[in-house]
Amino acid sequence: MKKLTTSILLAVFSATVFTPASAEASWLSKSEKKLEAVRDKTEQRNTSLEVQSSRNDVDSESSSGIINLPKRSEYPSNFSLHRVVGNPLDAMEYQVLGVPMGATLGQVRSSLGNPTSPGHGLVYGGVRFTQVFTEGDNKDSYVVNYIEIKNRDAVTYRGIGVGDTLEKVYKMYGRPTYIFKTNTWFYGAFMWNSDFISGISFENDGERVTKIKIDAH
Repeated sequence: MKKLTTSILLAVFSATVFTPASAEASWLSKSEKKLEAVRDKTEQRNTSLEVQSSRNDVDSESSSGIINLPKRSEYPSNFSLHRVVGNPLDAMEYQVLGVPMGATLGQVRSSLGNPTSPGHGLVYGGVRFTQVFTEGDNKDSYVVNYIEIKNRDAVTYRGIGVGDTLEKVYKMYGRPTYIFKTNTWFYGAFMWNSDFISGISFENDGERVTKIKIDAH
């Protein structure tokens, strides 16, 4: 089902990015429109998502309405070698600024324009798209497998951005799959003692999100 959903996302995305657009449209104007669309869709989803996520840990919220956030100490410190923890998220959760995981760098460039600054992968303000290296010299054919958000230039599919509180993350996503030693909240699946990871990581200072990483390795 995830592969089918991903294929549909990529098909819709491909049809969108190759539609002719004004050459003078800047990345900022494009991203603002995308952010507006994301915010509109997020507002429509918020109610149902909050209801869904609240079912996961109803007992963690007191009658006074104060949320008891999960702590690192509540999770195992380690697992058996190569054990898979959690489950991959739905394909929709892996998209940022309308770009789905698995899009090529060429498709990202067609959608968002030229990068705003140099760096590994394609960098647009506080958002970076990093690729899987494939054979050949055509970098536009490289496939995105990692997205990083460092500021408010973009939000996740559920509307979480850098600067949002952990309470808001909890309301939208529920209890983390795992909390790492760095206190990073992770949602998705990973294999212990390996490079396999698929999901969303929320780095934080104990109160607010400081960086968001979306992996599909």
